[in-house]
This record gives sequence, C-alpha cells and structure tokens, in this order.
Amino acid sequence: MNEYPEKFFHFVPELKEYLPRVTSITKIIDKGEAFYNWVKKQGEKATEILETAGDIGSSFHNRAEEIGKGIQINLEALQPREKAWTEKFIEWKDLNVKRFIETERLVWHNLEGYCGTLDALVELKDGKVAVLDYKTAKYIYPEHFLQVTAYLKAYEYCYKIKVDTAFILRFEKGDKTPLMQVKEIEDIEGNFKIFLCALRIWEWKNKLYRKDKVEKEKGVTNA
Repeated sequence: MNEYPEKFFHFVPELKEYLPRVTSITKIIDKGEAFYNWVKKQGEKATEILETAGDIGSSFHNRAEEIGKGIQINLEALQPREKAWTEKFIEWKDLNVKRFIETERLVWHNLEGYCGTLDALVELKDGKVAVLDYKTAKYIYPEHFLQVTAYLKAYEYCYKIKVDTAFILRFEKGDKTPLMQVKEIEDIEGNFKIFLCALRIWEWKNKLYRKDKVEKEKGVTNA
C-alpha cells in the first residue's frame, strides 16, 4: 500500500491489512454547486479558512471525546466558539445519553472492504444504542448520512452488536442559530446501499475493485 497516501487508508491491526477510510470514499461524491461557489468566492483564502475550521473542529472532537470518557472539561480555557459548542454538547448529552459505550473507536467491514473511526457509541435514555457523529460545519451534507451509516454497519460487523440508530450532531461555525443541530438517520439500510455504490465506484476509480473477494465471501458462485 506504499503507493497510496496514508490519509486515504488505515491499517487495521486485527486484520493485518490496509483498508480505505470511509471519509476517503465519500469524497467521491460531489459536494454540489453551493460549495464550489463558496470556494470560488473565497479565492486564495479558501484553503486557509478550511484549515482553520479543521483545527478548531479537531480540538472540539477532542473535547467531546474527553466528555465521553468522563473527563472534566475546563470550559474557561477554551476559545469562545469551542466553549459554546462544548456547553451545547454537554446540555444535549445530559438530556439524552445514559452512558457512553465507545469513543473514537476504529471499526471495519472486511466483507465490503472499508474502515473508519466512529466518534461515539452511546446508550440513550430510551434504551436505544446509537452512533454519534460530530460535525463542525455550515451544513449537513448528503454524504454525511452515508458516512455515519457506514460506521454503524461496520460496528455491527465487528462486534456483532445491534445498533438501533445514528445521529449527526452539527455545530454551527458561523453566526447563525441554532448553534447545534441534531439529525437522526432515518433510513439506515437505504443509506448503506448508496454508500456501497460509492465504495464500488471509489474502488473502480482507484483500480482497487475487489469483485472476486466480495463475491467469494458473499457465497456467489458461477453457474
């Protein structure tokens, strides 16, 4: 796998194998005219803006992980935007989450051939088990639904545990309100089918299509 950038793949120790990351696969999906118009409008500043947003997003992911692990957060030490996100997350967590089962867990689906890191798996107060995915973005894009569904299915594949649902928790980067948006994935099976289509296209584009292996593991044989 040395010919492929590490940012597109992840080594799964349990499999002793590199698998493409979910986030690499979903990038094959066009973000749409609005996103590219924004990039064009920003010009040379676009890369800097995206990198800065990525930095504060990564920092907030760390805070959310610490909360999931029961670590006390010093809110006063955070930047204003990150502090506001963290306070909203704690508020939502206290209202809805009974306990965190996993945080930042590498999951994989060897049958289909992908891997990724889910942000959190929780038991909700209504008894359901749910995947949580944190986004610091202006919008929830369609590919986000595919990404989170892929994590859910990979967790079920790895650990043979039924996961009932999944939520995207989006934290607003700009000045708009509300500061936090919560969206439940409504069609797990449908979104997973679409993700697998994207995966097959990604494999084809990168000359990594695994037809023989996939068909063999699924029990497909020639007549």
